[in-house]
Amino acid sequence: MTLSAVLFYLDRATSLRRFLAVQHEKRIAPRSTCPLDLYQQLFLALDQNGHVWKDIVYQQLIAHLQLKGVTVSELLHDYISEFAKTSVLFPETCHMLKQLRASYRLGLITNGRSDLQRAVIVHHQLQTFFDPIMISEEVGLSKPNPELFLRPLINWGLAPENVLFIGDHPLHDIKGAEAVGMTVILKTDHSVAASPSSYTVNDWSELEPILIQLHSERRSRS
Repeated sequence: MTLSAVLFYLDRATSLRRFLAVQHEKRIAPRSTCPLDLYQQLFLALDQNGHVWKDIVYQQLIAHLQLKGVTVSELLHDYISEFAKTSVLFPETCHMLKQLRASYRLGLITNGRSDLQRAVIVHHQLQTFFDPIMISEEVGLSKPNPELFLRPLINWGLAPENVLFIGDHPLHDIKGAEAVGMTVILKTDHSVAASPSSYTVNDWSELEPILIQLHSERRSRS
């Protein structure tokens, strides 16, 4: 069956590390000797890939690091108001999306709060590329729930075999999409290996050869 659509995730880890570096410089470093790498690592561990809301994360962070003169409300306000502004996309993301849009339907699935995720999407003008955009808070489902992966397919009138999913989380993205029958690509770096049934890209320049290979394999089976 032909690949007709590509579903993407919204990268969070890179943007989150960048935001935390800014927050550490502005709010933490003037009041504490806590190093940046420890601040980032502990936040990411407490955050549990976005599944723990930030007031709890910051409360635990302040207590664990014994930060003095820093309040939960101040750090939380930073996160709500500044995260989208400091968020980044992988290099060449918009160029890649423009190329794909000519041949594929593009959709976006992401976990998280609607206001924060929409702010990131608008900041980078991603709404011009994706239809539908499905955010877990808005639809009442979160990855890796199979129903969330299938929602865009209903809109498109496509079977899972027609859709490629690209994500960065081995469980929430890759296993979730594989479970409904999609072909998957793990977007990662060289330190993380893909599952045996998925492809891996470390750089968007590696995507086109994989798409050519997938189309060739499908033609040979038809």
